[in-house]
Amino acid sequence: MPRRGEFRAFTDQMLEFIDELREAERTKQDVQMGSPEFVAAARKAEDLSRMAFRWAQMQLQMALEVQEQGGEMTDVRLINVEPRPLDRVLAAWREAQMRLDLATPGSPESEAAVQDIERLREEYQTSFKARAEVDGRSRATEDASAPH
Repeated sequence: MPRRGEFRAFTDQMLEFIDELREAERTKQDVQMGSPEFVAAARKAEDLSRMAFRWAQMQLQMALEVQEQGGEMTDVRLINVEPRPLDRVLAAWREAQMRLDLATPGSPESEAAVQDIERLREEYQTSFKARAEVDGRSRATEDASAPH
C-alpha cells in the first residue's frame, strides 16, 4: 500500500508537469504559428499531457489501493505530509530492481516490478529536487542573516 510520503511526492510531481505544460502552452501563444518553436512547444505539450495523464492514472491506482485496504486517512492532508526520506525511497527502488531481476520476463511479477521502479525513480527525483530547493532556501536565509 502506498505511503503518505509517496502520495505527496506524486502530487508534487503532477504539479511540476502542469507547470511545464502551462509554460509550453504560453510559448505556443508567444511564437509564430508553424514556426519551429511553435512545433517544438506543441510536441512538448503533447509529451507532458501524456505524462500527466499517466501520472493521474497512477495516482488513482494508489488511491484505490488505500481505499481497498480500508486505509482511509481522514485525518491527513497531503499539504502537511513530508515526502519519504531519500534513503527509504532508494532502498525500495533497489528492492524493486532485485524483484525485476528475479522475475520471469513478461510475468505479472515482472510488470509489477517495472511499475514500482518507475514510480520510485520519479519519487526519488521529486524528493531530491524538493530537498535541493529547501537546502538552497535555507542557505540563502543563513547567508542573509549572517553577520557581515
